[in-house]
Amino acid sequence: MQYGGRKINRFTTAVVVVAFAGFLMAQSPQPATPPAANVNQLMQALFFPNSNVVFSTQRQDPAAVQRADEPSAATDPLKSVFGGWGAVENSALTLIDGADLLMTPGRTCSNGRAAPVTAPDWVKLVDQLREAGKVAYAAAKSKNIDKMFEASDVLNTACSDCHNKYRRANRCQ
Repeated sequence: MQYGGRKINRFTTAVVVVAFAGFLMAQSPQPATPPAANVNQLMQALFFPNSNVVFSTQRQDPAAVQRADEPSAATDPLKSVFGGWGAVENSALTLIDGADLLMTPGRTCSNGRAAPVTAPDWVKLVDQLREAGKVAYAAAKSKNIDKMFEASDVLNTACSDCHNKYRRANRCQ
């Protein structure tokens, strides 16, 4: 076989073809695993309990919360091995990173419809949640109850704004 005046054997041709095919396959996007939880399930499992840890600082000083008798089995994050202010920090971080889960393509709402992950207002509301988590994280790191009151207000506003648009009236549509 000749190419541009040069002889190329079949083995070389086969190696080039296989290498090129492998390169193309490596560049092809792998199919994503569909999300397991719908938006409502994420709210119940992730956002509700972690928001409540942040909100709890309005009633109690996390440093004063006593560890559970068996902290490694505690269901209350504030009483667990990683309790106190650490639990508040961890909950705020979970809200920040958890916001990305609300943007996962293929996520559905509790009514079975696709979550509006590309809708501009959804994106804005998810960003508002992420920012509220950042405010809560900074406040928790400061261990300042007054800052936690402010952070709780920011988080409550983020939750209410989204719920008013997407939960009460039309379940994600």
